[in-house]
Amino acid sequence: MKVTLVNYTGDALELMIFSKSTRLQMSPDLYDEILKWPQEKKLEEAEYISNTIKSSWEFVDYTFLIEGVSRAFTHQFVRNRQGSYAQQTMRMLDVNGFEYTTGPSMEGNYEASQLYHDTMYTLDAVYKELMKMGIPAEDARGVLPTNVHTNIMAKYNLRTLSELVASRSSPRTQGEFREVMKHMNAEVLRVHPWAELFLENKKVKAAKALDKFADGDLDVIKQIDILRK
Repeated sequence: MKVTLVNYTGDALELMIFSKSTRLQMSPDLYDEILKWPQEKKLEEAEYISNTIKSSWEFVDYTFLIEGVSRAFTHQFVRNRQGSYAQQTMRMLDVNGFEYTTGPSMEGNYEASQLYHDTMYTLDAVYKELMKMGIPAEDARGVLPTNVHTNIMAKYNLRTLSELVASRSSPRTQGEFREVMKHMNAEVLRVHPWAELFLENKKVKAAKALDKFADGDLDVIKQIDILRK
């Protein structure tokens, strides 16, 4: 499995700050001024924006290419209706010799693992034979397994991505899904380290705020109230 951030909003932080400046004279000149702010000032604004109404987050986009994942995963992945997706087709593409995902429960169970891999080999052989018989890929694909590998491209704005990270960080989430989210998160932080403020789990943020409060930082009371909402 591989996750690559192929495109993203370049001046993302500045754009969010500009979109939150509704009490000021919103103009191109203001945007140019924000671009010149020192990084420390921008990060202070980022802290504020991360704890307010999330509409400004929607101006920031990230596009990912996710390779070598199972269709079982993508069936769950595309349920997020606020994302945009383009997935590798099996209707026209010949995928004989396909790769596939093996669930972790197979490890250490020789009999189950052997049966599983033997079945995958058989399905691939049947698929190849159907194709040799002139059956089009769109019909032959009916024998392919749910765990066959696929590639998918996905685009989210920062608000949607933050909600996806929060909802799919639970141990109850399928392991493959958690792994993909971990790599997506890492790719975003590679280009936008400040985005940790927006992608961090709410419970983690609340715990950090409580730690600060315990150390006598009274300013975090407002943050705790926001996180409780």
